[in-house]
Amino acid sequence: LSAFGFSRLLAETRTSHILAPGLLSFNSVTNSLNFGFSGFFVSSFPPRFSDLDSSFQLRWSFPPHLSERVLSSSFTLSSQPFYPSFVSSILSESSFSEYVSSFLSLPDLHSQIFTLPYTFFDSPLLDDVLSTDCSFFVLTGLSSLFNNQRKLSELFVSLRSRLSPDIALYVPGPIAPTYYSFLVYSGVDFFDDSLAYYLSERGFFLTSDSVYPLSNHPECYCSFCRSSPPDILGHNLQVMANKLSQIRFFLESGNLRTLVERDVHSSPLLSSTLNYFDRNYSSTFLSRFPVQQSTSLVCTSSSSLNRPEVELFRYRVRERFNPSPQTRVVILFPCSARKPYSLSRSHSLFSQSLRQAGKSFLPFLSELIITSPLSVVPRELESLYPPRFYDIPVSGFWSEEEIAVTSSLLIDVLSKFPENIILINHTYGQGYSDIIERVSDSLNLTVYHTSKSERPTSSSSLSNLSSTLREVLSSLNLTDSNSSHNLSPFLRKLIATADYQYGPGSGNVLFSSPIRTRGKYPRDIQIFREKKLIATYLSRTGFLSLHPAAAQEILDYSLVNLDFAAETITGSSIYAPGCNHASEFILPSDEIFIVNSGRVLATARALIAGVDMNKMSSGSLAIVKKKLKLKKGETK
Repeated sequence: LSAFGFSRLLAETRTSHILAPGLLSFNSVTNSLNFGFSGFFVSSFPPRFSDLDSSFQLRWSFPPHLSERVLSSSFTLSSQPFYPSFVSSILSESSFSEYVSSFLSLPDLHSQIFTLPYTFFDSPLLDDVLSTDCSFFVLTGLSSLFNNQRKLSELFVSLRSRLSPDIALYVPGPIAPTYYSFLVYSGVDFFDDSLAYYLSERGFFLTSDSVYPLSNHPECYCSFCRSSPPDILGHNLQVMANKLSQIRFFLESGNLRTLVERDVHSSPLLSSTLNYFDRNYSSTFLSRFPVQQSTSLVCTSSSSLNRPEVELFRYRVRERFNPSPQTRVVILFPCSARKPYSLSRSHSLFSQSLRQAGKSFLPFLSELIITSPLSVVPRELESLYPPRFYDIPVSGFWSEEEIAVTSSLLIDVLSKFPENIILINHTYGQGYSDIIERVSDSLNLTVYHTSKSERPTSSSSLSNLSSTLREVLSSLNLTDSNSSHNLSPFLRKLIATADYQYGPGSGNVLFSSPIRTRGKYPRDIQIFREKKLIATYLSRTGFLSLHPAAAQEILDYSLVNLDFAAETITGSSIYAPGCNHASEFILPSDEIFIVNSGRVLATARALIAGVDMNKMSSGSLAIVKKKLKLKKGETK
């Protein structure tokens, strides 16, 4: 579950060991064929699909260090009138109802596999099964939906909202590897290797994105193809296993969505389904994407504008960012290739021009970076994910959708500043001009353009920025520039980060009193108040890590609270049975507060989203970071 995306934790292990995604084998897996299979069926693959037994076992292969923690090493697939998925059959509601009743009467449901025909994904009878401790579902007939983006989207969104993370989802049958990343992204955990047998028996050669006849296919240099005679089955199995291995790698590095965007271009149906997901069901994905990470976010296509983590950033900027109330002038800058922006050559030149206008005026300035696909990045938030870690090809062209989305967010952000602010536009190009025009028409702002005719880094534009800023600031008659309540850039960054991370208002509570710091970027920076360590600024991610006592101060503002069932915490993990309720704003990898009766017992790192914490009945939810230390003589 520490992997990103939606891979599930099987309840049978009661651990955070990642079993998914996996490839289930129809033959016993030997050490010599280590394809990374998570399990195998205790039954030889039959010559004909119709010869499958009515009941057989799925057996797991666990690492030795986990074998003692496994409650069950095998599942039983029984009483299945409609498995496998590629057997032609029409199932009536009465037949499905009869099957559910039969299934619920079976012993040891925790080791039983439940088969769900896709036509009954929204059946109320499913609630009866979900109330048991059955944790392995087979979703049959899915391939028949591969030509219907709306139904395919609705099915996965419905299942995602109903199935808890400790239930694994297996899609059987000949599913092409090119579909794997999209299906894992949608919530599927396991596939099987029947496609390899199916194609090999018919004389077809499999690649990661296509199928070829043996008489004419791309050259392959794997050991199976180099053998004499070539082992076509071994090759086809290897291709499937390699794709699952690639997906696991992208999951663990937090880049599954990047792989999905790359893979779906080989299928118009999957590409359109992904767009349909983003446009109609983005909230389903928003609540489960981590924001506290430091992996590269590669934006390669127009669909990146609607990526969940991008949408989430725009949402938090709109809802949680509160600009400095001292601001009198807002300056708009373009983005840069180097991140964070302030370390780039262009933004260093911008900063130099601002200082030339007068250092005493700096507290009255606020900077916003206009960029796609993030739209608007306040300078205070440039070191967070994704602004600090995204990469996008620069064409200079802004689509109508990009202009509309960016204009909307910029209007909302500028509306938070004090009235009568002055806007200085130091961007260049038609797309930027269209955005500024819409914003100025909507808000009726005074706008100065300082790089309209030349690029922002030209000597003329930089000189124009300094002189215009000096003229504007002088006309405002600012007098209290040396007041003790002026906020330094780093303090403004801390306040904005706390609001973005924990909830609006948190920053002012934590950092309203005088603080001192120890350390310097790029190392972590410790933050003290009255000689007490209250927080650490994590330079690698740009986020904060709080001491439990500091977390207590912002408890009323916090959106990352987990109500814990006990008065004390033992061990280093928070498990599902101890969770009374978790905030639905919690995302994977968030620092959260473990709370009992209004008291913060510890801070912890969330393994899964809060919405999923509230569904789980087993498994680990969070890893404890810092526990509250009781003073001598203090009662619990």
